Amino acid sequence: MSFKASAIKFLTRIVRPGLAASCLAAVFRCLLRLCPIRKKVTRRNLEIILPGHTAKERNKILWRTYDNLVWVGIEFTVLQSDPRKVLEWFDVKNPEAMDCDGGILVPCHVGNWVLALVWGVQSGHKITPIIRESPDLSERKVMAEMYSKSGVSFISKTAPMTQALGVLKRNEFLVVMPDQHGGGEGVKAPLFGLETSTPRGAAVFAYLTKKPLIPVYTHRVAPFKHVMRFGEPIAWERAGSREETILSITRAINLEVERIIKEAPDQWLAQHRRFREHY
Repeated sequence: MSFKASAIKFLTRIVRPGLAASCLAAVFRCLLRLCPIRKKVTRRNLEIILPGHTAKERNKILWRTYDNLVWVGIEFTVLQSDPRKVLEWFDVKNPEAMDCDGGILVPCHVGNWVLALVWGVQSGHKITPIIRESPDLSERKVMAEMYSKSGVSFISKTAPMTQALGVLKRNEFLVVMPDQHGGGEGVKAPLFGLETSTPRGAAVFAYLTKKPLIPVYTHRVAPFKHVMRFGEPIAWERAGSREETILSITRAINLEVERIIKEAPDQWLAQHRRFREHY
């Protein structure tokens, strides 16, 4: 087992909300100040999504994105002792939005996106996210154990599409996060004014199943205190061929992604090379 995987398992046994969590957060914040992950990428991403801000304003937001990363890990680690606690940590403004026969939930890597998944499951909904797993086997196993303990069953990004379609055919909720780079298989679509590869999954699933695309807004108010709300389903219509329609849906999704990120840019996973064509 790798050192990182062993450390995660150890922390799940000892860290709880309060002094222990705050001290651990302070340690990781200091480490990230000394060795920030992908700082150049983070700075460039913030220049793209926040063109109206000054360099000084963006620099403050930059460090808050690292703080958010710290709390994403700590909160999920703490939750392992009692996954039902997540119901106390979230203030959900319109939970009735999920009173439907399944759909495609479209959140972004904003706030604590992992806890949002756990909230959905612990509140009684059948939710299955598509997740990009770590290339490290021991880390994959530890994260799978943590998801399982939290009640979350997931589909690997490399799994056959039929697994995801099966979720929707059972009138359950499929979670697809479209705010990361789509790679060579993605759809080129504008995001914050730049043409960039966007994951096609959410658009394809909507096209094939006609299930609603429901945007999810979430952000952290304070450690272990979050707000979440669901937006109106993303409207789309057939636009010629299948590929033309998927591009049209993807464009609509990206507009919603922009709104979600703009609502809490300091809690977005800005360390990802989202606009890699333009670096």
